[in-house]
Amino acid sequence: MNCNNYCVIMAGGLGTRLWPMSRKAFPKQFQDILGCGRTLLQQTYDRYSRIVPPENIIISTHVDYANIVREQLPEVAKDRIVHEPAFRGTAPSIANLACHIRTLNPAANIVVAQSDQLVLNENKFIETVAKGLDFVADNNKLVVIGIKPTCPETRYGYIQAEGSLEDGLFYKVRTFTEKPAIEFARIFVDSGEFYWNSGIYIWNVQSIIDTMSRCLPEMMTVLEDIYARIPDRTQRRRQAYRLYTSFPVASFDMNVMERADNVYVAVGEFGWADIGTWDTLYSTLPKDCDGNVLVGCKTLKYDSHNNMVVLPKDKLVVMQGVDGLVVVDTDDVLMICKKGDEHNIRKFLNDAKMKIGDNMA
Repeated sequence: MNCNNYCVIMAGGLGTRLWPMSRKAFPKQFQDILGCGRTLLQQTYDRYSRIVPPENIIISTHVDYANIVREQLPEVAKDRIVHEPAFRGTAPSIANLACHIRTLNPAANIVVAQSDQLVLNENKFIETVAKGLDFVADNNKLVVIGIKPTCPETRYGYIQAEGSLEDGLFYKVRTFTEKPAIEFARIFVDSGEFYWNSGIYIWNVQSIIDTMSRCLPEMMTVLEDIYARIPDRTQRRRQAYRLYTSFPVASFDMNVMERADNVYVAVGEFGWADIGTWDTLYSTLPKDCDGNVLVGCKTLKYDSHNNMVVLPKDKLVVMQGVDGLVVVDTDDVLMICKKGDEHNIRKFLNDAKMKIGDNMA
């Protein structure tokens, strides 16, 4: 493996759309959502340890989750777990990580990974990411992996490609579009020019720092000053954390990728899904002969179809005459709702907090 290649796993999100399983104190990335014996974070670590040296994998998480990361990934050194002191969005987080990695290796090539994604063909995935790391090592270009859409999905951002392929895999990016309305999503899919934004990014460390300095100059000036002025890592981290909360809440896609002129998309064809909602999880997981997805439970079914059922391990569920439901059972919440009504999950959560208490979050 190339010792200049690094991976950052983003593991600080709240995952509220997978409530009531995903909770503020224990979000989805730390749970075995797929029922395979490994949490989403552990599966992501396993995947990327086949691409970059394991000692070059860095976990970025909120300070409240640092102990959970250490428990689930004891093989990761303590200094490879970077804490976010506040929820300020992806742009400040990526900027701070880039400056940090440059102190470790100024020639670093970095893949930024999400901790809540499913990959079906791991060998093809590894090949795509490895080509991306080789591409950015020799080019001042930012790469995002795009997924060929299979339907007019409105839960993903879209990337429009232009021009001809470079190195057999990379298109110049023309535009980014955040989660379009259904009529636009249909146009995008029919055109053949658009790809889903996977949120997997690849770049050389100096390329991303230079690009972010152009797009977010005030924030980058503060970080560059801290990293240049304070050689001791502990003191530098304290100073960066002290100023972190003054940074704007900023999306990396909107504030950097949409503004930069050196962005390319690598077409990924390896079977991919962002495990962000119960509907996505249902569409991703294998189904029985009646179209049901059953995770963790024993089942007796009678005339029941197209349901998503997630129960504690070995719990028996008996279903009769039910169709198109999401059923999720945790220690303190049993949720039963219609599949396809995922926009109501946030309402359920807010109502539960208001009527029962903040412990429902």
